[in-house]
Amino acid sequence: MQNKNISVVKTCPYCFREISNDDACFLIRTDGARFQSPVFNEIFSPKMDQPYLYFWSSMGMPEDQIDARRIVVDNDTLVRMNQELALSQDALAKKSYEEETCGYTFHANEAAVSVFSNTMLCPHCHNELPHNFFCYDMLMIGLAGSVASGKTVYLSSLLMNSFACMQRENLTVRSASGNPYDPYRMEMERNADRLMYEGICPESTSKTFRKPLFLDVTYQIEHRTFHMLTAIYDVAGELIRESTGTGRTGFVRYMDGYICLVDPAQMHLEHSFIGQSLPDEAAVLSRLHLMSPQEQITIQKMSNDHEKQIMDQADFMKEAMTGEGFLSQRKADVLLDTLRSVLGEAGLKEKYMALTIAKSDLIEDLGEIRSFKASSLLFDRSQVSYGFMNMDAHFLRQDILQQIFDQKVFRLQRNLSDYKSSAMFAVSALGCETKEVIGPEGKTVKTVGKVRPIRVEEPVLWMIMQYMRERGWLD
Repeated sequence: MQNKNISVVKTCPYCFREISNDDACFLIRTDGARFQSPVFNEIFSPKMDQPYLYFWSSMGMPEDQIDARRIVVDNDTLVRMNQELALSQDALAKKSYEEETCGYTFHANEAAVSVFSNTMLCPHCHNELPHNFFCYDMLMIGLAGSVASGKTVYLSSLLMNSFACMQRENLTVRSASGNPYDPYRMEMERNADRLMYEGICPESTSKTFRKPLFLDVTYQIEHRTFHMLTAIYDVAGELIRESTGTGRTGFVRYMDGYICLVDPAQMHLEHSFIGQSLPDEAAVLSRLHLMSPQEQITIQKMSNDHEKQIMDQADFMKEAMTGEGFLSQRKADVLLDTLRSVLGEAGLKEKYMALTIAKSDLIEDLGEIRSFKASSLLFDRSQVSYGFMNMDAHFLRQDILQQIFDQKVFRLQRNLSDYKSSAMFAVSALGCETKEVIGPEGKTVKTVGKVRPIRVEEPVLWMIMQYMRERGWLD
């Protein structure tokens, strides 16, 4: 190794344990190549990656869905490899320090075959670290919402056309994923392409911890250039409530801020499309806490079919203790209360909160929304070319959304006043209607007409702006 190596300690964005760039492992791909050296053939053969398997199993993912047969080289393996190579007088494998990224790359050569990797792994959980992880600061955002609140579609909309909605003349956003062959990253990119080109909406994700979406953000102001990473986590509200105190929810405490999605079905709207009653809804609600998981899935499907949110088991167990008044609060209030209980009052003061009405196109033409003065600003689809957002319009929207939340969702004061910084948004990942169709792949939800998102990037960019301002980058 080179003498100019700089040791950098960071917190793993998966297991949240401290790691050093000196201790990071490497993920190796050989694409089935065979070697003359028995040492190479033994080490570069896929094996069950136990730390990786254990981590994702502990997060609730079924083992048959975890692709844990991988080639991982850590420091001990590198030492053993070179000891055996030295005996046969073969060229040694090495890891090289990269001054530009404060990370390392792995190299091994045999005759005409070369093995190279710059995909670094956490030495504890063996998850892939994003590019420039040891070089840039990282903002961690929790995308919070309940079942069918639109988290998966929201992320797909952000990803469309290589984060096109977030690009500005002085702002560049690109993927920072450390592994271009990661199945989850490939699935997300495929979902974004299908949404953009075919209008096919992605299915809701399961209630398990998902890999974060890593962004590499470059911002230029005057003659200065700043770099940072942003990680967006899918925070299922029902998972937090059901698993509070377990390893599956501990990651919530490490977030720098939250984008809390509020489904229009959680608002107190009189419009029949949003507020229509489901058949035998009272009977469903009264016995939901006794249902099996399979029955609850059936109820959730009925909710989706009727485009109305039904509460899940955890909510109704709480409802039995708090009385009928709980029904009027709906899930948006419950989710914020759950975050409050997990973080504590002191924890909230260290977090950002972007309270966001999702699927806002569903309420765009409602008279009860248009009755609010200047409400048309909420549905403006124009995208700025410079800076983070139109700040004049943003501040005007705060006044409108303050009134809408107070009258149609819940009183804001006790929910937002304790956060370090907070703002309200109304966005839409699709900006158009959807319909269910039956095709070769079975039932799918497709858009009606062209996907026309409504400022879907603003909650993320607002949080990035707050993060930069705290560090004096915008002065």
